[in-house]
Amino acid sequence: MIRPFGLNDVLLVSGLQRSRASLAIEHILTHPSNPLWLALTAPWPWAGAGVATYVLNERSRGIRMAGFAQLIKRVSRPEADLLYLAPAIAIDRDEGPSGEAIWRRLLAHCSVAASGHGLQRIFASIPDEGWEQVCLKDAGFSFYTRETIYRLAPIPSSTAEPAGFRPQLPHDSWALQRLYTRSTPRLVQQAEGAITGEVGSPLLSWWEPDRWQGIVWEPAGEVRGGVQVHLGRAGHWLRFWGTNVLTARELRSLIEQGLRLIALAYRRGQTKSLPVYATVRDYEIGLGGALTGFGFAPYMNRARFVKHTTMTVREPSVPAIAALEARQEIPIHSRAHE
Repeated sequence: MIRPFGLNDVLLVSGLQRSRASLAIEHILTHPSNPLWLALTAPWPWAGAGVATYVLNERSRGIRMAGFAQLIKRVSRPEADLLYLAPAIAIDRDEGPSGEAIWRRLLAHCSVAASGHGLQRIFASIPDEGWEQVCLKDAGFSFYTRETIYRLAPIPSSTAEPAGFRPQLPHDSWALQRLYTRSTPRLVQQAEGAITGEVGSPLLSWWEPDRWQGIVWEPAGEVRGGVQVHLGRAGHWLRFWGTNVLTARELRSLIEQGLRLIALAYRRGQTKSLPVYATVRDYEIGLGGALTGFGFAPYMNRARFVKHTTMTVREPSVPAIAALEARQEIPIHSRAHE
């Protein structure tokens, strides 16, 4: 039986979290968290911080099945990320993978629970070519892109702000949406809900939205590129817009301005000297090479999956009396009336 986390599950989750699999890479690298602490501080699924924890603990035919899944809702969007699944799938040379049955059951339950709360998509990030993708696909998740996480260890030095760059403003969302559309394959847009007309598309910031700041490049009054910076507790993140429509020189300028924001925050005492990360997806041509020119190095390869859930729609049933009243009377003819 799978149920929401309760106080009687503390020992179970405490033991299982040591062998957990992490499936939301941005959260893990910028704001690493303890699954048990998250469960205790968000005891009601999807309320408060938007965290939901579901626990499996049963014995069937002498075999014990125990595990947990934890998700977090994206702010202002009908979506959630899988944070953790435990235990992680273990690979034995002789016996093969173990833990698949637990994953499949938890993933199926999470899909139903998310749908019941009005969420339309669940996202997961796993190591590229990892065995986890088999379970995700069996649970109805679809692969939609690969990406490489780049990492820069030292704090960058501050540079001057050249002409044409300015802080990002709220009214820039429409221009960034256009850049996203021009630079992103339609399959990825569909997977991320960016072509459904939802508020907040594209994903300008899907975690810790109040800790983002951005710079746009606006030569001749037109926004042609942008960079956003997330200052995290354990690391910082750079996100770029318009990479596929920029020249190599323009791309380097964007990276430089993103690093400048982090350096200025460090000098003001707003952050510590932490690693800086950037995502390069397989369709973002030239970005990886530009990052290495600033000292970034490939850190890990990931694959992104999405599950489109089916929302439950409640419609009032038509009362039987109303149906009878709406029925048209058919005249009855007999030979007596002829």
